[in-house]
Amino acid sequence: MMRAMTAILVLAFYLAAPTLAPAQGGPEDRPGKERERLERWERMTPQQRQELRDRFERWKNLPPERKEEVRKKFEAWRKLPPDEKAKIRRNFERWRQLPPEERERLERRWERWRELPPERREALKRRFEKFLELSPKEKQELREKARERFQSLSPEEKNALRERWKERLERHRDKTDR
Repeated sequence: MMRAMTAILVLAFYLAAPTLAPAQGGPEDRPGKERERLERWERMTPQQRQELRDRFERWKNLPPERKEEVRKKFEAWRKLPPDEKAKIRRNFERWRQLPPEERERLERRWERWRELPPERREALKRRFEKFLELSPKEKQELREKARERFQSLSPEEKNALRERWKERLERHRDKTDR
C-alpha cells in the first residue's frame, strides 16, 4: 500500500512540476491549467513548496521503467470512481496514524502474503470470503467450536499445539526479518 501511495504522490508532484519553475509574470498571465497550477503553488506554505521540490527531485532520479510504472498507477487512480478514491484516502490516513512498529508488522505480513504461491492465496481468499458470508451468529459458533476443540485437548496436546504455533511464528519472523 505504501508503494502505491508513494507512486500516487510522486506522480501528483510530477504533474505539478511546471509550477516549480520560476514564474514570468503572475498567474493571470498564464493559460488555463498552468494558471491553476501557479495559483495552487502560491497558496502553498514554504514548507509545502520545499516538500514538493524534494519529491520532484526524487522523481527526476527514478529510472525510466519506474516512472512508467508510476504513470500507469496514476492513470488507474484517475479512472477510479470518487467513492473508491475516498475509501483509499481514508485507509491511507488510517495507515499514517498507525505507530511505526504496527506499520512494519503489517508490511511484513503483506510480504509473507505476496510470497505465498498463487493457488494458496486463492484458497485462502475463498475460505475468507466464505467466512465473511457467515452470519454473526455462525461466526461466533465457529469461534466457540475452535475454543471448545482447544479446551478438549489434553494438556500435552495443548502444549504441543502451542509449540507448533510458536515455531511457525518464529519461522515467519525469521523470513520477514531478512
